[in-house]
Amino acid sequence: MLEQDKNQYCWCFDGDAGDPQGSIEEAIDDFLNYYGHYCWDEKNDVEYLEQDVLDDYVEIGHPYKYVPEVDGEQVIWRVADDWMDDEIIEYSDDYMRNVKGKHIDELSDELSKVFQAWEKRHGYENSAYVVMKTEQYRIGDYIDSNGNYK
Repeated sequence: MLEQDKNQYCWCFDGDAGDPQGSIEEAIDDFLNYYGHYCWDEKNDVEYLEQDVLDDYVEIGHPYKYVPEVDGEQVIWRVADDWMDDEIIEYSDDYMRNVKGKHIDELSDELSKVFQAWEKRHGYENSAYVVMKTEQYRIGDYIDSNGNYK
C-alpha cells in the first residue's frame, strides 16, 4: 500500500523529484541546489539568487512510500492447501474453510505489523518514493535573494 508522508516535501520538475525534505523551504532550497540556481558574488564573497529565479514557481508535493501489507486470506489458503503435509491433507477438507471475515482482517493486520517490524529491524525497508500530487510555490515567498528561509 502507498502511504503519504505529510511531514515530508519533495520538489518535482521535468520528470525529476528531489529527496524528501522536512519543510517546503528545504524542498525549494534542494531544488535550487540541484539545478544550480545559486550564483556566487566574488566581490562580496556571498551566494545569491537572481530576481527572476525568486519570481519562478516550483512544484512541491508529499512523497508516498510503500508500506507492505500481508493478506491474511492468502496466508490461510497457503497454510491450508499448499503447505499441509500430504499424509494429512485428505483428512482436512474443512480445515480453515469457515474463517470469518473479521478474523481474516485481524490476521492481516497482525501479520502486516510483524512483517513491517521485521523489515525495519533488519534494514530491508523500501526507500523508494513517488510524488503523485503537487502544488505550485513561488520561490521568493519562501527564500530571499541571499538563500535564507523567510
